[in-house]
Amino acid sequence: MISLIKKKGANPQTKEVIYFLQWTRVSTVTETQLAKSMARGSTFSVGEINGVFSDFPQSIIDELLNGNAVKIDGLGTFKLKVSGKSQKEKKDVTSAGAKISVVFEPATELNSRLNDEKEFRFVEVPTAEGQQDADEGGDTPAPSGDDTPGGDTPGGDTPGGGGGDDEDGDVI
Repeated sequence: MISLIKKKGANPQTKEVIYFLQWTRVSTVTETQLAKSMARGSTFSVGEINGVFSDFPQSIIDELLNGNAVKIDGLGTFKLKVSGKSQKEKKDVTSAGAKISVVFEPATELNSRLNDEKEFRFVEVPTAEGQQDADEGGDTPAPSGDDTPGGDTPGGDTPGGGGGDDEDGDVI
């Protein structure tokens, strides 16, 4: 079941108060928990599945470093993205200062299955003393993008799309 909060924000262009949906994490599943779940429906042991999980990141890194994208059917594709300083002349473009990052593009079927099988529940956000909850929150800017509350674009620029917490698991 997908947990959502109703978040109050402000339209960046008009400053008008709007409300939008935001996903919130219930918990984080570890590799071992996932391996146990997968082992229940297969002939592989938890240890064998954990072994695959252990080797998986390095295998992806090796393939990306060899210039390959890595496609996992039903999940998505890992690719490299390169960014660097633009130059006016082609001869001045160098790899000095280039930044490499990994981009994950979810498979269409992954998003389709999530949308086809979705079941939502609304949760209250725990608040620190003296702060208002997400429904009653202050003038939090809405995610950048159009002024359409909710949206259907996961991870896009429409308010309500994409993730709902930072890397520490805190609702943002």
